[in-house]
Amino acid sequence: MSKKHSQETLATLIRNAGYKVTAPRLLILSLLEQSKYPVCIKDLASRLLKANVDQVTAYRTLSAFEKSGIVTQVDFKRGSSYYELRDEQGDHHHIVCTTWHKVEDFKGCEYEKLAAKALRQVKAFATITAHSFEFFGLCKGCAVSIKN
Repeated sequence: MSKKHSQETLATLIRNAGYKVTAPRLLILSLLEQSKYPVCIKDLASRLLKANVDQVTAYRTLSAFEKSGIVTQVDFKRGSSYYELRDEQGDHHHIVCTTWHKVEDFKGCEYEKLAAKALRQVKAFATITAHSFEFFGLCKGCAVSIKN
């Protein structure tokens, strides 16, 4: 993930996306930035309630931030949305343990090559504008447990 941002840098992200800097918006970005891995919308909303930010505001803000490219939604196939700050340093993705739900980041997926290959195989699409890429499997601890 990218380096830690100052509050002013987070405020600049909000302004550059065309939004007014408000305490709830700044808090949402701060919480996402403090997290090592993507945060479940339910966990984020419960943390925001402690700061008197209602759930509707959290959902609307995250949706707006996702559309503007400030945050990325990640699907860990757990029935809930997960969010993280967009990585400005490059293309990063996740490997997820399907048993313990451990998550680790990895860099790169050769997106350009994969996108070109995919477009050659289909007729109805002209371009790919975004991508999401996660691996699912077993962490070393789970793999050892299964063998024993």
